[in-house]
Amino acid sequence: MMVTRQTVSLGRLYVGRVVTVHVSDTTLTIDLDEGPRTVHRTTDLPVRNVKAHRPYKVDHVS
Repeated sequence: MMVTRQTVSLGRLYVGRVVTVHVSDTTLTIDLDEGPRTVHRTTDLPVRNVKAHRPYKVDHVS
């Protein structure tokens, strides 16, 4: 995934999943199932907009 033009690799386990990222001045904190993962920021660019794929909606579950 890419946040503030910084690429962060989470691995194949999180492909297609929705994650929450908290952005501070020096770190990116990603909320995952096994606990938060903190990554140091390598850019000082601000978050300008949010571009994310929304989860698919299912009409019914069989």
